[in-house]
Amino acid sequence: MTAPDNRNYSYDLKENILYAGEKKVPAYELEENEIGTCGDCESTIISLSYHETDDEFIVAGKCTKCGILSANIYDPDWKWVSELTISHFSRPLSENNTEELSGTPLNAQDPKEAEMPEINGLELLKTIPMKQIETIFSPTEITALFARAKGEKCVRQYLYNARKKYQTFEDVFGVKLTI
Repeated sequence: MTAPDNRNYSYDLKENILYAGEKKVPAYELEENEIGTCGDCESTIISLSYHETDDEFIVAGKCTKCGILSANIYDPDWKWVSELTISHFSRPLSENNTEELSGTPLNAQDPKEAEMPEINGLELLKTIPMKQIETIFSPTEITALFARAKGEKCVRQYLYNARKKYQTFEDVFGVKLTI
């Protein structure tokens, strides 16, 4: 087996599909098991799904407390190789083009060209664990974000301040907000 690479991993929570770089890796098992301890809050990580590529097994898991998603990577003999934090999103894929996520190319050759999945509605905003949102945004900014996503009035200054932090949120959690 080759050394683990640093592909951009992301996970579709609705479809239980893992994206490992350019590869779309559907789950072959959706069993929930205790698979480890969260490095951030030391709570239990529960498996969401199991995936297999040509040279590795990947178990997608979620922390029961802070909600962070991780990919535990194993070699073909099920020996642990590494663990990575992965970004997540929840959006249905177009049936005609499985390599595209609502206009976001997953197969860009240059990592700078590869875009993160976008969260752009109230239902999708709610799929982000609140602990992640609270890590970057202030309470007033969070209120403004949710009000804007619902189509309600919000304090423009708080929304403006939140928008200035979108890039930081994307850098930390791998999710591009467009609210």
